[in-house]
Amino acid sequence: MAVSFGIASYIEGGVIAAVITLNIIVGFFQEFNAEKTMESLRSLSSPTASAVRDGKTQVVPTAEIIPGDMVELKTGDTVPADI
Repeated sequence: MAVSFGIASYIEGGVIAAVITLNIIVGFFQEFNAEKTMESLRSLSSPTASAVRDGKTQVVPTAEIIPGDMVELKTGDTVPADI
């Protein structure tokens, strides 16, 4: 790009600068959308489980499952690794 401007080929240098700028803008928006998507996926995979404690069904984080809890599993549920 600098060489194009140095030899007074302004059209060629302008086109190269425009392509580089467009590439930066498109890359920024793709990265931004990818980060939003990853954050959405992280929130969907919050590790919780349905456990029966004292005869009542409660939704608890998987880290709080203790021996003696009965875990209710439904179709599509993620199985806590502690069971």
